[in-house]
Amino acid sequence: MAEILKNMSIKTLLSQKDGFKRIAIMIFSILLMGFAVSVFSYSGMGVDPFTALNMSVSKKIGIGFGFWQMCVNGVILIGVAITAKKLINIGTVFNMVGVGYVCQFFTGLYDRFLPTEKVLAVKLICMALGVFLLSMSASLYFNCKLGVSPYDALGFVLEEKSKLKYKWCRVITDLICTVIAFLLSGPIGVGTVVTAFFMGPVVSFCDTRISQKILNLKYRFLRNFAVIRYYDLSYIKGVR
Repeated sequence: MAEILKNMSIKTLLSQKDGFKRIAIMIFSILLMGFAVSVFSYSGMGVDPFTALNMSVSKKIGIGFGFWQMCVNGVILIGVAITAKKLINIGTVFNMVGVGYVCQFFTGLYDRFLPTEKVLAVKLICMALGVFLLSMSASLYFNCKLGVSPYDALGFVLEEKSKLKYKWCRVITDLICTVIAFLLSGPIGVGTVVTAFFMGPVVSFCDTRISQKILNLKYRFLRNFAVIRYYDLSYIKGVR
């Protein structure tokens, strides 16, 4: 635990390569993830597999969804800390706390300003946009290497243990959640099934086409401004 907390300290994070940029992109990815979940939810075409599982179980046992999901994340987090603590970092905390509040903020705006009744075309567009943005935000989040959410960590642990590619490990975990939620009469929709089968491959696509390119971008136009040349901390320290 002490090692995990040490790795989360701002001093440690900023001392790493591209530390400031990775933190900034991680925060952006969390904001984008919350927005993506809100768009997905607004489509009315179901929810993501993990949310569907938690909603169905919490309803069956009579416990509030928020409290139940927090408990599930806590149990998974303990398991990840034991088997793959390298996956836990400041991004894990930001994800567990931030995504829900960002989603709640945008959902409140939709309820206030957007119509509740939607035609099928709008539903499909929102679903597709939500799945893509959710996949892209997850890809950015993973590539920052500042920790992952407890549920996302399951795919990486399975990848390491089984030697399968991450995209297939993600499909497996999502399908398991979807099947259990279906058996428990959870909020399964077309979007849930689409996410279960396609989110893993879309995340892998975004890795090479978007996220890695963004993280490798050097922002050369900032080189004359040493104070904000955040991608090279050794320059700020006077070591060239």
